[in-house]
Amino acid sequence: MYKSTKIFDNYSIAIRQWKAQHSHCQLLHGYALEFKVWFTSDKLDEMNWVVDFGGFKDAPAGNNLKSWMNEMFDHTTLIEQDDPMRSYFEMMQVERIAKVHFLKSMGAESLAKLVFDKFNDVLSKTNGGRCRVTKVECNENKKNSGIYEE
Repeated sequence: MYKSTKIFDNYSIAIRQWKAQHSHCQLLHGYALEFKVWFTSDKLDEMNWVVDFGGFKDAPAGNNLKSWMNEMFDHTTLIEQDDPMRSYFEMMQVERIAKVHFLKSMGAESLAKLVFDKFNDVLSKTNGGRCRVTKVECNENKKNSGIYEE
């Protein structure tokens, strides 16, 4: 089994975890997210790589994963779909005060799963599905992270 990793970093986000009524995480706050992605394959490609890191660029040369990461996490506000203050965040988006994404669930673990699922969906459609993601770690900061893996 061959493995490689890539770090995607410097994503400035604001989040609110409204269900964390016991902590300050219920307030809007920010992070500079970093994602470490583990790639695995039974065989190497023609360049002897598990995955071509240059292949994350935009089409036609790449698979658009870098653009997707930027769209999701570069200067965005991440809010749970069922946040009782959702209408305020929708208004911020309409007024172009914030770029907001409404997610099914919030937290480093859920963001790691979101990236895991997106990357595997895209990779399953390229190179005959030879390569897959087996683990994603989402770092909120140097001390805290959430991980999703097979």
